[in-house]
Amino acid sequence: MFKHTKLVLINICVYFTLIICSDLIFGYWFKEYNFGPQLRGKRVQKIVFNYDNEKTTYLRDFYGFRENNNIYEKYDASKIKIIFNGGSTGDEMYKNYDDTIVGNLNSYLNQDGSNLKIYNASLSGKSLKGHIQEFKSWFSKIPNFKPDIIIYYLGINDRGIKPDRWHDFKYDLNLFEKIYWNITQKSFFYEKAKYIKDNFFFSQRDKYFTNDEELIKKLSSNEYVSYENAKSNYKNVSIEEKKVIDNFNINLKKLLDQLEILNIKPIFITQIKYDINGQRILFFLNEELKKFSKKNNLDIIKLDELVKAPLNNSFIDTVHTNKKGSIEISKIVYPELKKILFEYYKN
Repeated sequence: MFKHTKLVLINICVYFTLIICSDLIFGYWFKEYNFGPQLRGKRVQKIVFNYDNEKTTYLRDFYGFRENNNIYEKYDASKIKIIFNGGSTGDEMYKNYDDTIVGNLNSYLNQDGSNLKIYNASLSGKSLKGHIQEFKSWFSKIPNFKPDIIIYYLGINDRGIKPDRWHDFKYDLNLFEKIYWNITQKSFFYEKAKYIKDNFFFSQRDKYFTNDEELIKKLSSNEYVSYENAKSNYKNVSIEEKKVIDNFNINLKKLLDQLEILNIKPIFITQIKYDINGQRILFFLNEELKKFSKKNNLDIIKLDELVKAPLNNSFIDTVHTNKKGSIEISKIVYPELKKILFEYYKN
């Protein structure tokens, strides 16, 4: 009995030793694609959303960008020159890629005969804190990655001061998270299991739409606060608003410091809600972003000023656009963005 038990234990040890050695050899533990635990759930991802028998597919590729191609393809990342970066309003999980703001912008570039392509680095929930931390946690992990331009679509997720979150590449991981999250990014066997899951047992979720009847009425109305009206009415910043604004400015400076080190040109886009300028704190953040851009001679597209009429039936809640809303925003943004990009790449 003892000999039999000993033999079983030896076989088990040999089996697990072989698995570990195989994973170390064929996985990404010591290779150039050595993504860290912060990228768990942010790359090689497929989710199918379902609503009223209509399905949409959300994909993040091997390097973590929102794409519509093979999510396992290890393409040459040196060709990524322009990035669009934001939170959920840029990520747009519930739409097919072509229906997103970035999808529409790329379509317009193609129609204009340009070979430029914008890659989408937006991640739902990401704030300015995440934009700063992702240089270390994400971008530095991509081989040969050296973008020229990052387009920042931000403000919505900076309306309050929040602690480190998963979306912002939090660093206070516990031991279990460090071990498990590393395995998800570096293990050969985990990748193969995920490949099978994504192709044959992929995740399906219900699409999100608000069920707030009062809000639904507002979204379909002509509720609209113009920039001029907001500028006249939003006065006397409160103590709490000032804390948020000061934190926003501190993080903008940190972000610019990172961009200057890497010689990356930023382009900022201000953000809006369903009623355009209907929130005080977002209006104040947009104004600070304009001052910051002017002071540092940076390009900014003032979406909050460019929208001159209501965008009714364009949002699924107070901040996230539907297909129509993404088209409307991309149409407004594109002429300004086109001028900046074509001027930068004219040679």
